[in-house]
Amino acid sequence: MSRTLSLRGVIETADKAQVLNHRVFTYEANDLTRGWVVEAAYLWPKTTRAASGGNGHLQAVASLTTDTILDTGGFPEMSDASDNRQIGWCNSGYLIRDSAVTDFLSNGSNPPNPAPFLIDPEHVVAKGLFLQFYTTSDFSTAVSRDWNYMVVLRAKKLDPKETILHLIKNVAQDITN
Repeated sequence: MSRTLSLRGVIETADKAQVLNHRVFTYEANDLTRGWVVEAAYLWPKTTRAASGGNGHLQAVASLTTDTILDTGGFPEMSDASDNRQIGWCNSGYLIRDSAVTDFLSNGSNPPNPAPFLIDPEHVVAKGLFLQFYTTSDFSTAVSRDWNYMVVLRAKKLDPKETILHLIKNVAQDITN
């Protein structure tokens, strides 16, 4: 089985805010012979114009997780390679440019736009996939922006015993996570 599919959506958040546990994909079936491998994921701003307050920087940080994440009141937990639930990471910087009409985001070409995620290869998603996301900027103004995302998944045939191991691997392994 080598079927691929893409899932696309939009996340709305204010600058300097976070979105936790945005459901991208849920696979709820009694069939223990199928899983999904994330081949690629991308993130890019849909709302590029907004009254931000001048020239400065905006940083977008996102991760793909196989389980929900608790709100611990801090942003850094969303980009933690030691967390077994996190299987993809994106950290993208943008320039905010003052304009006579409305301020706008400029990519600055680092990384390319749309920004690709670093994906943990061959990590099987057996139950669900969530997007964790936050932005931070130089300004006290927190304008609302929409952010596009796209995730490319490949179906994978599994032995039921292998699926059970992936189900265990895909969730938090201690009481604090």
